[in-house]
Amino acid sequence: MVDLIQEADLGVPNPEDSDVEVDVDDPSLSCHAVALNTLDLSMYPEEKLYLAGGYRPPDPLLIPIGDLPGFVTHGYGRLYVSCSRDSKTLIQKSSISIDSSELDNPDARLAMARLLVDMTNKARARFGCAESANALSLPSELPEIPEVGRLAASEVDAPFRGTACSFVKRSLLPDYEWDRGEEWAMGTPQPSGLISTCDIRTGNLDSTDGDVPGRPRSAFVMYEGPLAKARHESEKYSLPEYDVMCHGEPVSFRYYGPSEDDPSHWEKDPAEQTSGNRFLDHFARAAAERAGCPLPE
Repeated sequence: MVDLIQEADLGVPNPEDSDVEVDVDDPSLSCHAVALNTLDLSMYPEEKLYLAGGYRPPDPLLIPIGDLPGFVTHGYGRLYVSCSRDSKTLIQKSSISIDSSELDNPDARLAMARLLVDMTNKARARFGCAESANALSLPSELPEIPEVGRLAASEVDAPFRGTACSFVKRSLLPDYEWDRGEEWAMGTPQPSGLISTCDIRTGNLDSTDGDVPGRPRSAFVMYEGPLAKARHESEKYSLPEYDVMCHGEPVSFRYYGPSEDDPSHWEKDPAEQTSGNRFLDHFARAAAERAGCPLPE
């Protein structure tokens, strides 16, 4: 693992400070503190309940890793792949995280994405996953992150081409009692084989501090691939009206709103939100129609 860090040029690894754990009974591993700034790598079988829960919407700064079921941001990345072994198939979650407050560093994001994919290939081969015969392609480039602050409140009705925010209608957004301030939106780049999100917030756009600024107002998310499949199969989190098949593949639509107790945070359990919400219904129908698989009336 230290060799992989060196190849990715994400810092100078120190083997004496690193902590590597490998589980011989399960296809899992973890590697911690292998660079000047703490950098963690791990690969574990993912629990479907956790995949389906999603207590907060995905970070709108996430960048798809090509057509792979994964993404990377300035500070972390995730990749969800299958591992078939001993007549069983598991969903493996590969993770990478690094201490960073530098939101827009394309070289670092690409290095993390390549390291994440390379680790996954090597781990699947080591664990004897049948899928290891066809190694995942290392990305050579990534899309740019959404431009923070350029989608202003006064233009919410305008189409945001190429993002999930193209379905925004300001008239559908709920009102709140607290002072809204400047309202703005961000949408993940498309295409994405895993997640598409439109995150609408209010507040100061200048204070990033390594995270997306502003207060949550609404977020619409379209899940695909293993994240959608987990929601389809979850008794607790399934919403049959918005967990549908599109061209033979599972797709899930979800709405997230701010907590009633603390509007500076997202609601803790999106499954408790009303499935017939106008905002969700508008987004889901518009997104499904554009994908060529409209929702039933």
